[in-house]
Amino acid sequence: MKENQISFQTMQQQFCDWIRDPDLELPQALPAERMHIYRDLLFNNVCSFIDLVYPVARVMLPELKWQQLLSEFFQKAQCRSPLYNDISLEFREYLSNQQHPILQEYPWLAELLQFEWLELYLDTVEIEKVVLQENCDWQLTTKVWVLVYQYPVYTWTTLITPEQVEPMPGAIMVWRDEQDKVCIEELSPLFAMAIEQLTQNVKLTDQDIHTLIQSVLTDLSEHDIYLQIQELKALLTRMRLIQASHNFKEVEG
Repeated sequence: MKENQISFQTMQQQFCDWIRDPDLELPQALPAERMHIYRDLLFNNVCSFIDLVYPVARVMLPELKWQQLLSEFFQKAQCRSPLYNDISLEFREYLSNQQHPILQEYPWLAELLQFEWLELYLDTVEIEKVVLQENCDWQLTTKVWVLVYQYPVYTWTTLITPEQVEPMPGAIMVWRDEQDKVCIEELSPLFAMAIEQLTQNVKLTDQDIHTLIQSVLTDLSEHDIYLQIQELKALLTRMRLIQASHNFKEVEG
């Protein structure tokens, strides 16, 4: 019984090893034709999951390099889930955790993979309903994420080419609206900083926002600070991310 168990475990390991790397010698006990079919099905399935989530990255890299990444991932990565969104995340994490040379060769790739996976994450994540507090002008009505990028990956489509890529630092806010649509809004550095504070504190007041802006842009007049606050409030109200409220009172010089 013990010998049979060891034999089965050995066969099972050989089976898995060959599925990952078909250049290994195929054990005689395993039918070659069926093994090739099974391996192709598994490999193509995993590749289709990844291709679906990273369409822009796929077209921006040379086809041969992309296929090499897929083959390497299939062979070496230890996937912990059969779900396509988990596999796509593990593909990105595999490259980053390995500090893969492809990320140095294409310095924009890590950000692009992160953003493309983020769109899937936002589309599927369960977002808790926010309990709105009374008399709180600056409470966000839903969860938002503020992200800063060195490359404008959030504007890229499958039509872009590597030759068109230039560093252009920027910030965005992403969220899922009431219709479960993933929304993206480009932000100024000042608004990105202010909204990031809102994501961490639900009790900010007009004066808190005033103090934040004043500490960042020390040369602004009180009137200009007032205008910035009104613009930020109008933006968030238009996006239905805060409740419409009374106007901020301009501080008299």
